[in-house]
Amino acid sequence: MPTSLTTLSTTDLETQIQEREAQQIGSEMPVGISSFAAWMLGVGSIIGSMAWLFHGPMLARAGTLASAVSWIIAGVCMLPLCFIVMELASMFPAAGGPYVYKYYALKRLAPGLGEFFGFLTGWLFWIAMVVGYACMSNGLTNMLGTSIWGSANASPLWFGPLIISVLFGITTIFNFKPVNQVASVNNLFTLMKFAMAISFGALVLFAPTSSISNVLQTASPMGCTDLFKNIASVFMLALSGYTGLELVGCTSSETENAQKAVPRAVFMTLIAVAFIYTGMSVAISCAAPYILSANKSTMTIAGTNFYATCPSIAGYLGGPVWGNVFTACVVASIIGCGFGGLMTIARLSYSMAKTGLFPAQFAKLDDQTKVPKYALIFQFWCLIIIGIGANLLARSGMFPDAYTFLAETFGFMYAFIALLYGICAVSLRYTDPDMERPFRVGKHGNALLWNLAIITTFIWGYAAFGCTNFANQIAGLLILLLGIPIYGYYRWHPAGKSKQ
Repeated sequence: MPTSLTTLSTTDLETQIQEREAQQIGSEMPVGISSFAAWMLGVGSIIGSMAWLFHGPMLARAGTLASAVSWIIAGVCMLPLCFIVMELASMFPAAGGPYVYKYYALKRLAPGLGEFFGFLTGWLFWIAMVVGYACMSNGLTNMLGTSIWGSANASPLWFGPLIISVLFGITTIFNFKPVNQVASVNNLFTLMKFAMAISFGALVLFAPTSSISNVLQTASPMGCTDLFKNIASVFMLALSGYTGLELVGCTSSETENAQKAVPRAVFMTLIAVAFIYTGMSVAISCAAPYILSANKSTMTIAGTNFYATCPSIAGYLGGPVWGNVFTACVVASIIGCGFGGLMTIARLSYSMAKTGLFPAQFAKLDDQTKVPKYALIFQFWCLIIIGIGANLLARSGMFPDAYTFLAETFGFMYAFIALLYGICAVSLRYTDPDMERPFRVGKHGNALLWNLAIITTFIWGYAAFGCTNFANQIAGLLILLLGIPIYGYYRWHPAGKSKQ
């Protein structure tokens, strides 16, 4: 059996991927991410636009108390999945980790169909993240359109496509730099996000119009007084804000002491983003009493044209200068999120190419920087197509807002990914009980891991089918099924097979 994935034939890959080979994916990449940078990458890849721009739509749907509580509950509900991902990350210090975990586990669990299901889960994770970042780009478009023309729909039709193209063009170009330089820049972007959250909280705290009583409103703007129903109406949106905890595992092969540093970064990322999301939800709710906007998609401060977003509220409380400062910071936050996110998902498509199920060119590294440049170029075009397509469809009236629609579609797709992590972690306890696990869920036996996997299944199953609209479910399923012909092409068509 060959000892390196670079020498494996397609026939070899069709039989079984050995433990050592899976762990070595990306071994030719230079190490340039410290333990601290891994944490910053985790936070930076998640906190983009939702923390600053998404609270208005949530308040419009559920009200202030339900929105704040939903962020807390979603954070707690992420803990079982967090611990499962931590164990898997400690087992596979490989590039494209989240794909490798599932690909290896499913091939071991079901040798005949494991490759197919492993590919689908990798495809689903990759395309879900592309949808998530396309969602973020539409949030940026909405904010800038509102700042310039008064509302997103009043902006010219060309404006959204231009902003989306520039955003992904800049973040893609940044990622052609060596990984240590990319990590350093990401650290700065992420530290700025912590400073934003603290500064905004201080601005609200000392504002004379702020009141905690604004947060304690149990009824939604639509008149629903059932707190549980209001929380359920935004639960998937809150959960989707936490998704991507495992993205830091995509760069494991480039992280120092990855088997310990990456699991630690996953846990610290969850704590940090929970603090930011919940804190911002409470701060925005405290700032002023709100009413529904004219199109009922978000909230505005009563008697004004100020929307329930971080930049708009900063402008209301501190004047135009503060509003402009926070607008610039949100733009930087979104660029930083795209910057880190694009780096991670490029490693995922790189690892899929390494296993022969994505174009072989995606596994080629730049001679000087050792980054997967062709994977970066391909995902740029996918982001452009989905981001601009959703923007134009929303402007045509097919759905009210591309930002919210893509967020819920992304959440539904991610639910399947979350379910599979539990299955894979449990199965590996039986198929590979002796594999090294620097982080292990439960010191002895498998009972605790089983319980976490069952809880994860319940949480994400409920969120996907009990808290998501039918249109989002259909969109998510269609995107998932699109992976089947792609798998068929790269599995059976001679021109599609990786020649490595």
